[in-house]
Amino acid sequence: MSKSRTENTVRNISAGLFNRMITIILPFINRTAILWILGTEFTGLASLFSSILNVLNLAELGFNTAIVHSLYKPMANKDEKKICETVSLFKKIYNIIGTIVLIVGLLLVPFLPYLIKGEYPNSINLYTIYILYLVNSAISYYLFAYKECLLIADQRDDIAKNIRTFVNIIKYICQFIVLLVTKDFYLYLIVSIFGTILTNICIQFATVKMYPFYRKIKGKQKIGNDLKKQVQGLMINKICDTFRNSFDSLIISSFIGLTATAIYGNYYYIYSAIYGIMLVICNAMSASVGNSIVKKDENENYKDLLILSQLFSWILGVATVCLLCLYQPFMKIWAGSDLLLPTFDMILFCIYFYIINMNNIRNQYVSGTGIWWKLKISYVIEAISNLLLNFILGKLFGITGVILATIITIFLFNYLQRNKVLFNNYFKNNSILVFYKEQFYYLFITIIASTISYLACLLIRDNSILHIIIKGIIAFSVSNIVIALSYMYTKRFKDTKVMINRIINTLLHKKKAIK
Repeated sequence: MSKSRTENTVRNISAGLFNRMITIILPFINRTAILWILGTEFTGLASLFSSILNVLNLAELGFNTAIVHSLYKPMANKDEKKICETVSLFKKIYNIIGTIVLIVGLLLVPFLPYLIKGEYPNSINLYTIYILYLVNSAISYYLFAYKECLLIADQRDDIAKNIRTFVNIIKYICQFIVLLVTKDFYLYLIVSIFGTILTNICIQFATVKMYPFYRKIKGKQKIGNDLKKQVQGLMINKICDTFRNSFDSLIISSFIGLTATAIYGNYYYIYSAIYGIMLVICNAMSASVGNSIVKKDENENYKDLLILSQLFSWILGVATVCLLCLYQPFMKIWAGSDLLLPTFDMILFCIYFYIINMNNIRNQYVSGTGIWWKLKISYVIEAISNLLLNFILGKLFGITGVILATIITIFLFNYLQRNKVLFNNYFKNNSILVFYKEQFYYLFITIIASTISYLACLLIRDNSILHIIIKGIIAFSVSNIVIALSYMYTKRFKDTKVMINRIINTLLHKKKAIK
């Protein structure tokens, strides 16, 4: 990547990681407060309603990603008229989407009791809680959320992330105080709605200041055939992701009950928190990758793909090892021994984490090339397979079956199939076998690092916070040593080292500039 793209990536990663840390730590504190003050069933309800609303947000159909992709070129060429036309179209689309989410969400109200096996807390009105979740989900579409695409396409996602960080700090602190003082779940959700409104208003002010031409130039654009194809492909992709992420909780709630949903939700919360950090790192590259695809040829981008894959696999390997070694000890202190999954299920969560992250760098090139429509078959197959396996394996093996279903479908239809489509349509003159060879080498090294670290951590039998810290140090140190020794003799490492040095120099330059 060029120096400017590296700087944009580093800046976006810095802002994204800080935002992610805030959205991990503070919601974790609030989830703990709900668990301890209100009870397990409330955390189960939160997981269930969040899953339902993820399904409803399918109405977005991938327009956000498609619009950002369509803005890469006009942003690079500073075509203000084209930018205004595209964003104006996005505004109209989002207003329609908000209406669809609201109406369909209201139509689901009579069916809520059928999604819960057993009882739910008598102290709350199930329908009121759901309506508050629904309002919070729909309201962004009617405000200024659509303008965030300007910042993302302009490689200034850090501004949006900083706004969200600032608002989230205020929101989560207020929610915690509400829980502690009033123990009122209704007020807790109302605070979240006000946080959503404030976030969108702040994004509006930021975009007006940075892109004043948007108010001066008025334009109209119809949805062209290319955009229609992209949206259709993204729509199928979003359905697939929703089946994977949301139907898990729905099936567990329907087959087992709210307590099992809460246990699964606790583990999924930790998984998704770390996964979110990995996404921040990758998504910060998205605009830079899109810009690179516009300006550089296939061979140069293939070289970047391999370098970024090795760098990211190092980070992913360390994260997976730490997750494996700390998952159960942490959950035992946080949720208690009664709310632990079996060790086998915990290991499955770690495998799930690694396999889904293997797709992240590849996904940046899928987005940058805009080939979503050509991936439609793999999206459909993954969605159907995941849903069927969830029902079958979930019914037979409970939570174990649900996680297994997800792992199988991600590997077969997300990882293998989509890699093939990307290479057939963009990296036509480059070897997919070389890519696979390097990817599975990184996986093999991670397995070795995981085994050594896990066995070493088993020697520490106590489960205090101090011992968890010691286990974390062991996992982090051992994994880095094993990965460093294994990577440094590969032919890719020289180029990766150059990129690491460039990132470090960029960070040091930022610190000097601040001083």
